[in-house]
Amino acid sequence: MSSSRTRWRRAALVLVLVTAGAWFFSRLQDDLRAYEPSRLVLDRRGAYLGEVPGAGGELGYWPVPYVLPERIVQATLVTEDRHFYEHPGVYLPSVGRALKQNVRNLRVISGASTLAMQVARMQTPGARNLWHKVREALEALLLVHGHGHEKVLRQYLAIAPYGNRVHGVVRAARLYFDKPVEDVSWAQAAFLAGLPQLPGRMNPYSENGLRRALKRSHRILRTLHEQGALSREELERALGADLGLVPRPQRMPEALHAVLEWSALARSRPQPISTATLDLEIQSKVANVLQDNLNRLDGSGAGNTAALVVDTETGDVLAYVGSRDFFNEEHRGAIDFVKQRRSPGSTLKPFIYGLALEKGVVTAATELADTPMDLRTENGRTYAPENVNHSFLGPMLLRESLGNSRNIPALRVLEKVGVEPTLRFFEKAGVGRISYEPDRYGLGMAVGNLHVTMEELAGLYLVLAHEGETRPLRRFVDEPMAPSRRLMTREAAQLVRHILADPLARRPTFASGSALDYPYAVAVKTGTSQGFRDAWAVAFSDRLLVAVWVGNHDWRRMNGLGGLLGAAGAVHQILDAVMPVWRPYRPVLDTFPPPMGALAIDVCPLSGRLSGPECPHRKSEWFVPGTAPTQTCPFHVGVRLDRRNGLRAGATCAEREVVTRVMLALPEEYAQWARRQHLDIAPLRESPLCPSRPEELEPKVAIREPKGTVRLLYDPDTPASASTLRLMADVTPSTEPIVWLVDGVPVATVTYPHEFRWSVRPGQHTITAAMVHRPQVSQPVTVVVED
Repeated sequence: MSSSRTRWRRAALVLVLVTAGAWFFSRLQDDLRAYEPSRLVLDRRGAYLGEVPGAGGELGYWPVPYVLPERIVQATLVTEDRHFYEHPGVYLPSVGRALKQNVRNLRVISGASTLAMQVARMQTPGARNLWHKVREALEALLLVHGHGHEKVLRQYLAIAPYGNRVHGVVRAARLYFDKPVEDVSWAQAAFLAGLPQLPGRMNPYSENGLRRALKRSHRILRTLHEQGALSREELERALGADLGLVPRPQRMPEALHAVLEWSALARSRPQPISTATLDLEIQSKVANVLQDNLNRLDGSGAGNTAALVVDTETGDVLAYVGSRDFFNEEHRGAIDFVKQRRSPGSTLKPFIYGLALEKGVVTAATELADTPMDLRTENGRTYAPENVNHSFLGPMLLRESLGNSRNIPALRVLEKVGVEPTLRFFEKAGVGRISYEPDRYGLGMAVGNLHVTMEELAGLYLVLAHEGETRPLRRFVDEPMAPSRRLMTREAAQLVRHILADPLARRPTFASGSALDYPYAVAVKTGTSQGFRDAWAVAFSDRLLVAVWVGNHDWRRMNGLGGLLGAAGAVHQILDAVMPVWRPYRPVLDTFPPPMGALAIDVCPLSGRLSGPECPHRKSEWFVPGTAPTQTCPFHVGVRLDRRNGLRAGATCAEREVVTRVMLALPEEYAQWARRQHLDIAPLRESPLCPSRPEELEPKVAIREPKGTVRLLYDPDTPASASTLRLMADVTPSTEPIVWLVDGVPVATVTYPHEFRWSVRPGQHTITAAMVHRPQVSQPVTVVVED
């Protein structure tokens, strides 16, 4: 009975030992682990930009070259495992020697670790005890048996710790000497080979650590000499050589947003080292200009700024400043304003004009009315847009309308092009998050209610720089050039670019000598969002594109600070600082040429038609073939006047009562503007003393302003003299007086031009206009004034 129990116990013990052994051996690692490498990002000149950590938040784990560097191999083997190629992973003489030392001293003096055992320990870290040492030895045997000596050596060189969170000799050579591992000297190879044994105590960036590391490296060099790897002359030269240690790489404070941007992109790139298009020398210059600009604007309510500098030819991003100071909490410097969607103000106007030129609905000399207009919103309300300086310039040619950045003409042009076709253009050009909800933007898109990022804005202006074709932004120098797409006809883009570079087209809004005037060819546009919340300027030359934004993170209003005063000066300084060093071998372009094949024709600068004999001035304008005007100017004409009252002489006037004068004959839409400018214009009214066809004039009256149902908000704090609504009527014959009635009560009797400003009051009101001497009455208009 007892012998039977003994047999069962032995069998159970054997089963337990076999099971434990099987479990133990099953947990042994016999593969060479792959580690996620870090990604180093350099600027285009090779300067350190940033690095994305790899496995465990460490740096390195870069693959070693296909041909192992001989100096590194010899220095490493003489340091870590001189008999590496002579044993299967465990060197028994060293094991015996280590056991004797450890038993004699009753503590661990030597571990007898071979290079393969170190690889096993790095791949499966654990406590340094006998159990783990046995495991390391077994795994080392498996690694050498399964992969061979060279692959194990490669694994060691790829994952060994070299201090400062760096793993692998390839990354270590780049960190400490800023060179490829293939190019290290004997002194540098010995220095690197000694670091893995005590990487914390031999930190090259501390005085004591560097001293220990150098002492260790000299010992390694002497050992290499003893083994015949170095001659006496090579040894002496290596011992006396300058190590060539480079300073610890530091991220540029002015480029932290760029570091984050490029680091995120580098994560998906296969190679461990990526060269960005960024130029840190230019980055530093741009950051300094932006800071100086904010200092100059102190007191204007501007809290933050951002900028992009792009190579016009390639689309390479050369500078990327996301905010004034990444660590500024008051102004939320950690926000990257290059990527924030903001109102672009007037910076989208050139593309609206370009689309109109492309469709042929306008030319550069098309007359556009810069006069008051009413717009209706999707909820039926009307509002009167204004120019940023609250003034109007009357009839303007398209060139001057764009150059002066007038709002009202831009709205009229967008009305001709259409909102939806314009939105489709911007979407194709790369503007994101566009909504096609009806009336989401309306004509307000011309003045900035389609929000864009600075990157998108730069991409749009590259379309103009490349004559209507896209040129996507590039972030890495080895990034292939994306194929271009045509978004606008070459002629339209060339003409818009020509206008934006024309200093005379900006007069009188932008005075001569402002930040918009350059001594070389620069197409420039400013933008100011509603309420002075954003100030923009974008400019491009034949080689650089610069975009600058100034504003606040919380959309707070600035103190009347617009694109000209807030951003254009910084753009000018950046171009002046960078242009001389960017492609200096190529002459700077003095002017942007007009469209190819375009004809220069003299036109009247007021009407845009062919200059007539009565026109006091003329200007030359460029026209694509087939678009030149054929009509003579109708604005400067000889007008027959009744000398008795100065009104137009009708056909029935006796010649003795008629005098002919050359006058400015403007359409009726300019009448109010002309009077405010005190212009001597031809009268619109015909003399009642001698009308042309009195029997054919059918009396009628119609309200021209306001139209439809108008909703207004009443502000009790606003003086009554300022809370007024303009009433205008068309009356035939124009000599007839009318009376304005509000809710049936007469409020004013007026003659030509039949206008009156009514002081509004809360409530719903019905407005009509009636002739004083005739029974004709206009259709009523409803005005709702909400309290």
